[in-house]
Order: sequence, then structure tokens, then C-alpha cells
Amino acid sequence: MVSLKGKVVFISGAGSGIGRATALLFARCGARVVLGCRKEGDCQEIINSIVSAGCLAKEVSGDISDLARLPKLASDIIATWGQLDIVINNAATILPMAGIPEIDLEELDESIRINITAQIALISKLWKELSEKKGYVVNILSGAAKNPRFGWTAYCAGKAALHMFTKQIYLEGEKFGIKSFGFSPGLVKTKMQNEIRKSAINEISFLPESDMISPDEPAKCILLLVSGAYDKYNGRFLDIRDELFKKSKRF
Repeated sequence: MVSLKGKVVFISGAGSGIGRATALLFARCGARVVLGCRKEGDCQEIINSIVSAGCLAKEVSGDISDLARLPKLASDIIATWGQLDIVINNAATILPMAGIPEIDLEELDESIRINITAQIALISKLWKELSEKKGYVVNILSGAAKNPRFGWTAYCAGKAALHMFTKQIYLEGEKFGIKSFGFSPGLVKTKMQNEIRKSAINEISFLPESDMISPDEPAKCILLLVSGAYDKYNGRFLDIRDELFKKSKRF
């Protein structure tokens, strides 16, 4: 098992799905976990589970679509334990799901703020701390970063931009020792997948639920990415189906 003893990790969108599974796994590996949730108390159940197991977790809350709130959120993240080693940019929205002529412009604006603007703003405000710790940034991507899907204009554009931001962190962060990875978790049983299935908007909506994996599986891969063993892939787009993960998951 990878040890994260002494490390502090911030995970956005930690209330469910991949964020929740990653928080639980990282805490078991010794990390002090800062859980990013939309509303105060949203992550209390996860905190209780982590603390009851003798591990450490605290919550910071805030709507990341509210850009004026992000500098305060960054300060709260740092103040939680006075350091920061790892950031997992997991929070995202699939909305709006609509053909281009039918896109709701307010939903479009919110989507871009959640899926890319907030990620850039947070890393900008956390850059100093990540530099001091030669830290890691893992941006949760999707096949949608490279492949268009009908009705997903906002989501595909946001994930494509986040993919490029991953490369930008590599470009500007390498001299400070900051590592960045874009990670595509595949088809995962999450609330987002429930929304996609209900929408019936494209072929992804009709994939059988039996094809979906547990959030625990991508959490294991994310742990490996911050272990130091994968630093040679700095700045890269990695997929859970890549051979390197099949060979390396030892849990």
C-alpha cells in the first residue's frame, strides 16, 4: 500500500462518487484529507467514517461556480493543516446537455466556471504551497476531452480545456517540482452517470450499467499517480484502461 503519511490532499467534489472513494482511500493511506463540498456539512458522513477509522479529515465548503469565493476557498484549504501536497480536481457538471441550438446560456456559463475556470483559479491561488511541497495535481478528465458527443458541447469543451491546463501546469510547474496528470476514469457508477442515463441524449446514455465500474477503481489509480512511481508521465493524459494501471494496481 502506498503511504501518504505527512501529506495533505485537497479533493474537490468529495461528497460522492470518485471524490468520496478517493478521500476514503487517501485517508487510509495516512493523508490528512481536506474535503471540498458545495455546502457546509455535505461531507460530514465521510468525515465521520474517516475519523472513526482513526484517520484525519476536515471539510471546506463553497460553491466553486462563484468565482469571487475562490480566493477564500484557497485560503481555507491552506489553513486547514497549514500545508498542501496534493490537489485532486474532481468537481464537475455534465450540464447543460442539449444540442448546440438549444443550449441554455446561463447553464453554459455555469458549466465553464465549474469545469475549468474554477480549476485554474484554485491552482493559481495554491501555486505557492504546491511549489513549496513539490506537489501533485490530478485533473479528472474524460474521453470527452478528446471525443465530441452529441449534446455535450459544454462538457466536452470544459474537459478539453482542463486537459490543456494539465499540460500548462507541467510546462510552468516543472521547474518548481510540481507534477500534473490528466486522468480519465472510464465509465463509473456515479450521480453524473445517472444524469446521463436519464437524458437519453447520446450513445453513452444507453450503455449497460453492467459496464460501469465502482468509484473505488479510479481512486486506486489516482493514488498511484501521486505515489511518485508515475512521475515520468508528468503532463500526460492517462486512461484507467491503460496497460500501466492494469500492471500496477496492487490492493
